[in-house]
Amino acid sequence: MIGRPFDPRRRRALLGLGAAALATAPVLRAWAQGFPSRPISMVVPFPPGGGFDTIARPFAERLGKRLGQAVIVDNRPGSGGNMGTDAVARAPADGYTLLFANDFLATNPSVNRNVRYDPLKDFVPVSMIGTTQVVIAVRPDFPAKNFNELVALSQQRPLSFGTPGAGTSPHLVGEYLSTISPLKTLHVPYKGTAPSVNDAIGGQIDMVYATTPSVAGHIAAGKLRGIAVFGERRSTHLPEVPTLPEAGGPAVNYEVWYCLMAPAAVPAAVLSSIRDATRKALDGELGARLAQLGYAVKPSGPEEVTRLIQRDLARWKDVVARANISID
Repeated sequence: MIGRPFDPRRRRALLGLGAAALATAPVLRAWAQGFPSRPISMVVPFPPGGGFDTIARPFAERLGKRLGQAVIVDNRPGSGGNMGTDAVARAPADGYTLLFANDFLATNPSVNRNVRYDPLKDFVPVSMIGTTQVVIAVRPDFPAKNFNELVALSQQRPLSFGTPGAGTSPHLVGEYLSTISPLKTLHVPYKGTAPSVNDAIGGQIDMVYATTPSVAGHIAAGKLRGIAVFGERRSTHLPEVPTLPEAGGPAVNYEVWYCLMAPAAVPAAVLSSIRDATRKALDGELGARLAQLGYAVKPSGPEEVTRLIQRDLARWKDVVARANISID
């Protein structure tokens, strides 16, 4: 085998690159140790007032206290969460722009051809935050009282159901339910949970599929009535609302999960600082407060978030194919 001729210039260049890397490493460590030195933007890619805000805003407040800098919630709604998410994917990888996400990271790429980000390549997980359930809710005077009555009513005309957006998990679990049961539905996508809930209360749509914290207050106030929750168990926050099998429907076991993400290539030392602050922020008072709102707090490392994204990318790809869902 004939090797490349010895080139002194190439050797000097390689030595120069090595020396530059060694010289840069202490600078990066020192910079990371000073993180954060200014406020952090935490993008929530849905409108204010919806389910995201019930968990994101108290979390941002506590995280800011742990980091010693304000964490500012930046609502950037649009395209089922894609607009704000895409903005974070292209933000500087310095730790000062974060994404408060949920499982739309795995649902949207499964259904939307226009998604420009890769949830596994363009982001790095910071931490798992927690989970909650999806509930089917209707206005109090809606004629159907349980799932079987919903099915009977839908045989006369498809029932409209609102969700936070096309490609979100409430949309996909709703479509999945309609493929495994006689329930006939028509999906109505919104730019977030709050407007869909408001239209369900106002009677513009028949039903809303939303996370339990988004509708629990309205159910307690008598503005909405819960038909059923998706999952193996009743919600601890809505114990009076039956599970789908208890209401006469099939079992659809799924929980919405929430996580904190950062753009890919954020320095490891910065990620470590945010992860540590996240774990501490979710301890004690905030954890108890979120549990009262209907969330199961489950802080964990990046491996768990990656596993959930990979699992749901595969799961929803199958559902999208079965339900023939396509968004251009």
